[in-house]
Amino acid sequence: MDRFAQFLRRQLDIDLELLRQARQDAETGTHRACLITPIRGFRECELKTRLLTAHHHCGTGNGPCDALGESYPPEDERGCPTRALLGLPYADRPGYAPRWRP
Repeated sequence: MDRFAQFLRRQLDIDLELLRQARQDAETGTHRACLITPIRGFRECELKTRLLTAHHHCGTGNGPCDALGESYPPEDERGCPTRALLGLPYADRPGYAPRWRP
């Protein structure tokens, strides 16, 4: 595995641990400083917006995943696996269709 992928996986592990701690704090009524800041949230929204923009045409025959043969058929609203994965964090929100899961 390359160093960049190792770095990203480690950061995800750290984030998951911070989120576990935050959930535990919420359940027990404990208050600790949260290390995930609003700025971080804005960065993640920017990331998702850029990915969605880059994969906007996937599934139409004109997207990057279409050229790779990794897009879904045009009748599938997800477009490509990247778009389906972008929607996964919102699976618990009203309006999310179960068929959109990756």
